[in-house]
Amino acid sequence: MTLATAGFSPFPPELLLVLAASLLLWSRVHRVLLRLTVRCGEWGAFQAALALTRLLEWLPLTARMRTLLWREKLYAHSALGNTGTAVAGARRLAVHAKADGCTRCATCAVNVFINAGLYREALDLERGWKGPSEEAPSAERNEWALVRFNLVEAVYNLGSWEAASARLSTLEETARGFPFLWNFFPVQRAWILAHTGRGEEALAALENVDCRLVPRVYRSEVRFTRAAALLALCRYEEAEREARMGLKLARRASSTRNGLFLLGRIAMAAGRLEEALRFFEAGATHAYKGQGGDGLLAWGDCLGKLGRHEEAREAWQRVLARDTQSGAASKAASRLGLHEPRPAASG
Repeated sequence: MTLATAGFSPFPPELLLVLAASLLLWSRVHRVLLRLTVRCGEWGAFQAALALTRLLEWLPLTARMRTLLWREKLYAHSALGNTGTAVAGARRLAVHAKADGCTRCATCAVNVFINAGLYREALDLERGWKGPSEEAPSAERNEWALVRFNLVEAVYNLGSWEAASARLSTLEETARGFPFLWNFFPVQRAWILAHTGRGEEALAALENVDCRLVPRVYRSEVRFTRAAALLALCRYEEAEREARMGLKLARRASSTRNGLFLLGRIAMAAGRLEEALRFFEAGATHAYKGQGGDGLLAWGDCLGKLGRHEEAREAWQRVLARDTQSGAASKAASRLGLHEPRPAASG
Protein backbone atom coordinates (compact mmCIF):
# COMPACT_ATOMS: atom_id res chain seq x y z
CA MET A 1 0.00 0.00 0.00
CA THR A 2 1.42 3.38 -0.98
CA LEU A 3 1.43 6.45 1.23
CA ALA A 4 -1.12 8.14 -1.02
CA THR A 5 -3.69 5.35 -0.85
CA ALA A 6 -3.19 5.15 2.93
CA GLY A 7 -4.42 8.70 3.19
CA PHE A 8 -1.03 10.36 3.73
CA SER A 9 -0.80 12.13 0.36
CA PRO A 10 -0.79 15.67 1.88
CA PHE A 11 2.46 14.82 3.72
CA PRO A 12 5.79 14.38 1.93
CA PRO A 13 7.41 11.01 2.78
CA GLU A 14 10.52 12.87 3.96
CA LEU A 15 8.46 14.68 6.59
CA LEU A 16 7.02 11.43 7.87
CA LEU A 17 10.52 10.01 8.20
CA VAL A 18 11.63 13.09 10.13
CA LEU A 19 8.63 12.76 12.46
CA ALA A 20 9.35 9.05 13.03
CA ALA A 21 13.02 9.78 13.73
CA SER A 22 12.05 12.56 16.15
CA LEU A 23 9.83 10.18 18.07
CA LEU A 24 12.65 7.65 18.38
CA LEU A 25 14.92 10.37 19.73
CA TRP A 26 12.42 11.38 22.42
CA SER A 27 13.40 10.11 25.89
CA ARG A 28 9.79 9.43 26.83
CA VAL A 29 9.51 7.02 23.91
CA HIS A 30 12.70 5.34 25.10
CA ARG A 31 11.15 4.78 28.54
CA VAL A 32 7.99 3.32 27.00
CA LEU A 33 9.99 0.94 24.82
CA LEU A 34 12.12 -0.14 27.77
CA ARG A 35 9.04 -0.81 29.89
CA LEU A 36 7.62 -2.85 27.04
CA THR A 37 10.87 -4.83 26.82
CA VAL A 38 10.76 -5.61 30.54
CA ARG A 39 7.09 -6.57 30.29
CA CYS A 40 7.82 -8.95 27.40
CA GLY A 41 10.44 -10.65 29.58
CA GLU A 42 7.97 -10.96 32.45
CA TRP A 43 5.39 -12.50 30.10
CA GLY A 44 7.93 -14.96 28.72
CA ALA A 45 7.89 -13.36 25.25
CA PHE A 46 11.67 -13.50 25.05
CA GLN A 47 11.99 -13.28 21.27
CA ALA A 48 9.99 -10.05 21.32
CA ALA A 49 12.10 -8.74 24.20
CA LEU A 50 15.29 -9.50 22.28
CA ALA A 51 13.96 -7.78 19.16
CA LEU A 52 13.16 -4.67 21.21
CA THR A 53 16.65 -4.63 22.73
CA ARG A 54 18.14 -4.63 19.24
CA LEU A 55 16.06 -1.60 18.31
CA LEU A 56 16.87 0.22 21.53
CA GLU A 57 20.60 -0.33 21.11
CA TRP A 58 20.53 2.13 18.21
CA LEU A 59 18.89 4.87 20.24
CA PRO A 60 20.64 7.55 22.34
CA LEU A 61 19.70 6.17 25.76
CA THR A 62 20.87 7.50 29.10
CA ALA A 63 23.53 5.48 30.93
CA ARG A 64 20.91 4.14 33.36
CA MET A 65 18.61 3.07 30.53
CA ARG A 66 21.47 1.40 28.70
CA THR A 67 22.35 -0.64 31.80
CA LEU A 68 18.73 -1.77 32.11
CA LEU A 69 18.75 -2.67 28.43
CA TRP A 70 21.93 -4.69 28.96
CA ARG A 71 20.28 -6.73 31.71
CA GLU A 72 17.11 -7.39 29.73
CA LYS A 73 19.15 -8.54 26.74
CA LEU A 74 21.08 -11.03 28.88
CA TYR A 75 17.90 -12.33 30.52
CA ALA A 76 16.37 -12.92 27.07
CA HIS A 77 19.46 -14.67 25.70
CA SER A 78 19.68 -16.89 28.80
CA ALA A 79 15.97 -17.77 28.72
CA LEU A 80 16.15 -18.66 25.03
CA GLY A 81 19.14 -20.93 25.56
CA ASN A 82 21.74 -18.66 23.93
CA THR A 83 24.04 -19.58 26.80
CA GLY A 84 27.40 -18.58 25.35
CA THR A 85 26.20 -15.09 24.47
CA ALA A 86 24.51 -14.70 27.84
CA VAL A 87 27.58 -15.81 29.82
CA ALA A 88 29.96 -13.54 27.88
CA GLY A 89 27.73 -10.59 28.70
CA ALA A 90 27.28 -11.68 32.31
CA ARG A 91 31.04 -11.74 32.89
CA ARG A 92 31.24 -8.09 31.85
CA LEU A 93 28.13 -7.26 33.84
CA ALA A 94 29.59 -8.85 36.98
CA VAL A 95 32.64 -6.61 36.74
CA HIS A 96 30.39 -3.58 36.39
CA ALA A 97 28.17 -4.73 39.28
CA LYS A 98 31.09 -5.02 41.68
CA ALA A 99 32.72 -1.79 40.55
CA ASP A 100 29.53 0.27 40.83
CA GLY A 101 27.78 -1.66 43.61
CA CYS A 102 24.83 -2.31 41.28
CA THR A 103 22.71 -4.97 42.99
CA ARG A 104 20.31 -5.37 40.06
CA CYS A 105 23.21 -6.12 37.76
CA ALA A 106 24.50 -8.59 40.34
CA THR A 107 21.11 -10.36 40.32
CA CYS A 108 21.21 -10.64 36.54
CA ALA A 109 24.80 -11.92 36.43
CA VAL A 110 24.11 -14.51 39.16
CA ASN A 111 21.02 -15.78 37.36
CA VAL A 112 22.84 -16.14 34.05
CA PHE A 113 25.81 -17.90 35.66
CA ILE A 114 23.59 -20.37 37.52
CA ASN A 115 21.49 -21.11 34.43
CA ALA A 116 24.72 -21.86 32.58
CA GLY A 117 26.00 -24.19 35.30
CA LEU A 118 28.70 -21.74 36.43
CA TYR A 119 27.89 -22.01 40.12
CA ARG A 120 31.32 -21.02 41.41
CA GLU A 121 31.34 -17.90 39.25
CA ALA A 122 27.96 -16.98 40.72
CA LEU A 123 29.24 -17.40 44.28
CA ASP A 124 32.44 -15.49 43.47
CA LEU A 125 30.37 -12.39 42.77
CA GLU A 126 29.26 -12.33 46.40
CA ARG A 127 32.75 -12.71 47.87
CA GLY A 128 34.27 -9.48 49.10
CA TRP A 129 30.99 -7.63 48.61
CA LYS A 130 29.20 -6.77 51.84
CA GLY A 131 26.14 -5.46 50.05
CA PRO A 132 24.19 -2.27 50.77
CA SER A 133 24.34 -0.67 54.19
CA GLU A 134 21.32 -0.48 56.49
CA GLU A 135 20.94 3.17 55.45
CA ALA A 136 20.63 2.26 51.75
CA PRO A 137 17.21 2.49 50.06
CA SER A 138 14.97 -0.53 50.74
CA ALA A 139 14.84 -1.38 47.02
CA GLU A 140 18.61 -1.79 46.98
CA ARG A 141 18.62 -3.92 50.13
CA ASN A 142 15.81 -6.08 48.73
CA GLU A 143 17.75 -6.63 45.53
CA TRP A 144 20.79 -7.75 47.52
CA ALA A 145 18.57 -10.20 49.41
CA LEU A 146 17.46 -11.55 46.04
CA VAL A 147 21.09 -12.06 44.99
CA ARG A 148 21.78 -14.07 48.14
CA PHE A 149 18.54 -16.01 47.75
CA ASN A 150 19.44 -17.04 44.20
CA LEU A 151 22.86 -18.19 45.36
CA VAL A 152 21.13 -20.89 47.40
CA GLU A 153 20.58 -22.67 44.09
CA ALA A 154 24.27 -22.43 43.27
CA VAL A 155 25.11 -24.11 46.57
CA TYR A 156 22.80 -27.10 46.18
CA ASN A 157 23.81 -27.57 42.55
CA LEU A 158 27.38 -27.85 43.75
CA GLY A 159 26.19 -30.83 45.77
CA SER A 160 25.34 -29.69 49.30
CA TRP A 161 21.66 -29.62 50.19
CA GLU A 162 22.52 -29.12 53.86
CA ALA A 163 24.63 -26.03 53.18
CA ALA A 164 21.92 -24.67 50.90
CA SER A 165 19.30 -25.15 53.61
CA ALA A 166 21.50 -23.39 56.16
CA ARG A 167 22.07 -20.47 53.77
CA LEU A 168 18.35 -20.19 53.09
CA SER A 169 17.57 -20.11 56.82
CA THR A 170 19.86 -17.12 57.32
CA LEU A 171 17.75 -15.17 54.81
CA GLU A 172 14.37 -15.87 56.38
CA GLU A 173 14.03 -12.68 58.44
CA THR A 174 15.27 -10.52 55.59
CA ALA A 175 12.83 -12.13 53.17
CA ARG A 176 9.86 -11.36 55.45
CA GLY A 177 10.23 -7.68 54.64
CA PHE A 178 10.27 -8.23 50.87
CA PRO A 179 6.80 -9.49 49.73
CA PHE A 180 7.97 -10.69 46.31
CA LEU A 181 10.76 -12.77 47.82
CA TRP A 182 8.73 -13.95 50.80
CA ASN A 183 6.05 -15.38 48.51
CA PHE A 184 8.64 -17.43 46.58
CA PHE A 185 10.68 -18.33 49.66
CA PRO A 186 8.63 -21.52 50.41
CA VAL A 187 9.28 -22.79 46.88
CA GLN A 188 13.04 -22.79 47.43
CA ARG A 189 12.57 -24.36 50.85
CA ALA A 190 10.22 -27.02 49.46
CA TRP A 191 12.66 -27.89 46.67
CA ILE A 192 15.39 -28.55 49.23
CA LEU A 193 13.03 -30.52 51.48
CA ALA A 194 11.84 -32.66 48.56
CA HIS A 195 15.40 -33.52 47.58
CA THR A 196 16.30 -34.51 51.12
CA GLY A 197 13.39 -36.94 51.43
CA ARG A 198 11.01 -34.68 53.38
CA GLY A 199 8.08 -34.68 50.97
CA GLU A 200 5.31 -33.95 53.49
CA GLU A 201 7.15 -30.90 54.82
CA ALA A 202 7.75 -29.75 51.25
CA LEU A 203 4.05 -29.93 50.41
CA ALA A 204 3.21 -28.06 53.61
CA ALA A 205 5.69 -25.31 52.71
CA LEU A 206 4.09 -24.88 49.28
CA GLU A 207 0.73 -24.15 50.91
CA ASN A 208 2.16 -20.74 51.79
CA VAL A 209 2.69 -19.72 48.14
CA ASP A 210 0.20 -17.46 46.37
CA CYS A 211 0.67 -18.56 42.75
CA ARG A 212 -1.10 -15.45 41.50
CA LEU A 213 1.81 -13.36 42.78
CA VAL A 214 4.50 -15.55 41.22
CA PRO A 215 5.82 -14.04 37.96
CA ARG A 216 4.55 -15.88 34.90
CA VAL A 217 8.00 -17.13 33.90
CA TYR A 218 8.45 -18.87 37.29
CA ARG A 219 5.01 -20.45 37.72
CA SER A 220 6.21 -23.68 36.17
CA GLU A 221 8.81 -23.96 38.96
CA VAL A 222 6.07 -24.08 41.59
CA ARG A 223 4.48 -27.03 39.78
CA PHE A 224 7.83 -28.78 39.36
CA THR A 225 8.57 -28.33 43.06
CA ARG A 226 5.22 -29.84 44.01
CA ALA A 227 5.97 -32.74 41.62
CA ALA A 228 9.35 -33.28 43.30
CA ALA A 229 7.67 -33.37 46.72
CA LEU A 230 5.12 -35.92 45.51
CA LEU A 231 7.92 -37.96 43.94
CA ALA A 232 9.67 -38.05 47.32
CA LEU A 233 6.43 -39.53 48.73
CA CYS A 234 6.19 -42.12 45.89
CA ARG A 235 2.89 -40.56 44.76
CA TYR A 236 3.86 -41.02 41.13
CA GLU A 237 0.58 -40.32 39.32
CA GLU A 238 0.10 -37.04 41.17
CA ALA A 239 3.74 -36.11 40.61
CA GLU A 240 3.38 -36.73 36.88
CA ARG A 241 0.25 -34.56 36.67
CA GLU A 242 2.04 -31.68 38.40
CA ALA A 243 5.11 -32.03 36.19
CA ARG A 244 3.00 -32.02 33.03
CA MET A 245 1.16 -28.92 34.24
CA GLY A 246 4.53 -27.31 34.85
CA LEU A 247 5.55 -28.09 31.27
CA LYS A 248 2.41 -26.38 29.99
CA LEU A 249 3.27 -23.28 32.01
CA ALA A 250 6.97 -23.25 31.05
CA ARG A 251 8.20 -20.09 29.32
CA ARG A 252 11.98 -20.49 29.57
CA ALA A 253 13.90 -23.08 27.56
CA SER A 254 15.57 -24.31 30.75
CA SER A 255 12.18 -24.91 32.39
CA THR A 256 10.99 -27.05 29.49
CA ARG A 257 14.16 -29.14 29.52
CA ASN A 258 14.03 -29.53 33.31
CA GLY A 259 10.39 -30.62 33.11
CA LEU A 260 11.30 -33.38 30.67
CA PHE A 261 14.03 -34.63 32.99
CA LEU A 262 11.64 -34.51 35.94
CA LEU A 263 9.09 -36.63 34.05
CA GLY A 264 11.90 -39.07 33.33
CA ARG A 265 12.80 -39.31 37.01
CA ILE A 266 9.16 -39.89 37.95
CA ALA A 267 8.70 -42.64 35.34
CA MET A 268 11.95 -44.31 36.40
CA ALA A 269 10.96 -44.27 40.08
CA ALA A 270 7.61 -45.80 39.12
CA GLY A 271 9.43 -48.61 37.29
CA ARG A 272 8.45 -47.49 33.78
CA LEU A 273 11.98 -47.54 32.44
CA GLU A 274 11.29 -47.42 28.70
CA GLU A 275 8.96 -44.46 29.18
CA ALA A 276 11.57 -42.80 31.38
CA LEU A 277 14.15 -43.19 28.63
CA ARG A 278 11.96 -41.28 26.19
CA PHE A 279 11.73 -38.34 28.56
CA PHE A 280 15.44 -38.43 29.38
CA GLU A 281 16.36 -38.54 25.70
CA ALA A 282 14.04 -35.62 24.94
CA GLY A 283 15.69 -33.64 27.74
CA ALA A 284 19.21 -34.59 26.69
CA THR A 285 18.61 -33.54 23.07
CA HIS A 286 16.73 -30.35 23.99
CA ALA A 287 18.28 -27.14 22.65
CA TYR A 288 18.99 -25.92 26.19
CA LYS A 289 22.28 -27.43 27.35
CA GLY A 290 23.05 -25.49 30.57
CA GLN A 291 22.94 -27.29 33.92
CA GLY A 292 20.98 -30.54 33.75
CA GLY A 293 23.55 -32.75 35.43
CA ASP A 294 21.04 -34.50 37.69
CA GLY A 295 18.81 -35.36 34.73
CA LEU A 296 21.69 -36.68 32.66
CA LEU A 297 22.95 -38.69 35.63
CA ALA A 298 19.50 -40.27 36.06
CA TRP A 299 19.41 -41.00 32.33
CA GLY A 300 22.62 -42.97 32.66
CA ASP A 301 21.26 -44.80 35.71
CA CYS A 302 18.11 -45.70 33.77
CA LEU A 303 20.17 -47.06 30.89
CA GLY A 304 22.21 -49.07 33.37
CA LYS A 305 19.05 -50.62 34.84
CA LEU A 306 18.15 -51.76 31.32
CA GLY A 307 21.57 -53.36 30.87
CA ARG A 308 22.69 -50.78 28.29
CA HIS A 309 25.94 -50.11 30.07
CA GLU A 310 27.95 -48.53 27.27
CA GLU A 311 25.16 -46.03 26.60
CA ALA A 312 24.96 -45.37 30.34
CA ARG A 313 28.64 -44.44 30.35
CA GLU A 314 28.02 -42.06 27.45
CA ALA A 315 25.23 -40.38 29.40
CA TRP A 316 27.46 -39.96 32.45
CA GLN A 317 30.17 -38.51 30.23
CA ARG A 318 27.66 -35.87 29.17
CA VAL A 319 27.26 -34.86 32.81
CA LEU A 320 30.99 -34.15 32.95
CA ALA A 321 30.84 -32.17 29.71
CA ARG A 322 27.69 -30.12 30.34
CA ASP A 323 27.45 -29.59 34.09
CA THR A 324 31.10 -29.76 35.09
CA GLN A 325 30.85 -27.96 38.42
CA SER A 326 27.83 -29.83 39.75
CA GLY A 327 27.56 -32.43 42.45
CA ALA A 328 26.08 -34.65 39.73
CA ALA A 329 29.40 -34.45 37.86
CA SER A 330 31.20 -35.85 40.88
CA LYS A 331 28.73 -38.75 41.05
CA ALA A 332 29.08 -39.37 37.32
CA ALA A 333 32.85 -39.45 37.62
CA SER A 334 32.53 -42.00 40.41
CA ARG A 335 30.24 -44.16 38.28
CA LEU A 336 32.80 -43.97 35.48
CA GLY A 337 35.54 -45.03 37.89
CA LEU A 338 37.42 -41.75 37.51
CA HIS A 339 37.55 -40.87 41.22
CA GLU A 340 35.66 -41.17 44.48
CA PRO A 341 32.80 -38.71 45.02
CA ARG A 342 34.21 -35.44 46.31
CA PRO A 343 32.75 -33.83 49.45
CA ALA A 344 29.89 -31.46 48.69
CA ALA A 345 30.73 -27.77 48.57
CA SER A 346 29.74 -25.82 51.66
CA GLY A 347 28.79 -22.62 49.82
